[in-house]
Amino acid sequence: MANPFWPSDLPVPIGQVGSLGTDQLYDPPQETQFDDGPSRTRRRRLYDETPRKIVLRLTRPQFVTFRGFVRDTLNMGARRFSSQVRLPDGRLGMRTCRIVGAVAEQDLGPVSVVSFTLMVQGW
Repeated sequence: MANPFWPSDLPVPIGQVGSLGTDQLYDPPQETQFDDGPSRTRRRRLYDETPRKIVLRLTRPQFVTFRGFVRDTLNMGARRFSSQVRLPDGRLGMRTCRIVGAVAEQDLGPVSVVSFTLMVQGW
């Protein structure tokens, strides 16, 4: 089954100024301790995935679209999807993404501010 695409009537999930970033550029290697000799480290995953903090200001109609996309299309955030994201060199590029953890929403009257962690493959 093909990945769904981020809805075109929503802002590209690159976040607001000041909300971009990540706490870690990659998952640290898994380390195994041995009784005799040095510890051994290895990658945790077969592919590279980087968490990006996203904060979006959405109008009411955009929030309804976002909520439907996350709840219905992504099956409560369980599915991967394709979206444009800002790449390390500043360009926008298409990547496979998934939302991890909770999606927070703050009601500011005419707009809603949503925040979530977006895992981006091959960032």
